[in-house]
Amino acid sequence: MTNLFTIITFAIVILISGYVANGMVGERTKVGDVKTNKAIQEIGRYCVDEYNRLPRSIVANGDGALRFSQVVEAEQKVVSGMKYYLKIEAFSKSRDHPKVFEAIVVVKPWLRSKELVKFAPSQSIW
Repeated sequence: MTNLFTIITFAIVILISGYVANGMVGERTKVGDVKTNKAIQEIGRYCVDEYNRLPRSIVANGDGALRFSQVVEAEQKVVSGMKYYLKIEAFSKSRDHPKVFEAIVVVKPWLRSKELVKFAPSQSIW
């Protein structure tokens, strides 16, 4: 009976390690239908609102507070919660066209918590 338990335990460990080795756990995955995903759009709006609350946002942006437009791209990664990597379009008060920003936010729904980790102008070319 002990041998059977050892074999089953070993098989489970092998299966789990294969799953992890193939990049399934903790891997960033693309979020589909970003523009129609209300939850993602709300997280993007949260990021802009939090950025605007920071005292340095007026100085860093140079144009005053930002106005959320839309999330244009999103990826997610399971951490202790969900980590989102967003590309957000936002308008400043002095510009007629949106600028793209990159944001990282960690959401822990069971704690009802969101934490803006990064918010900066995007370096990629659109």
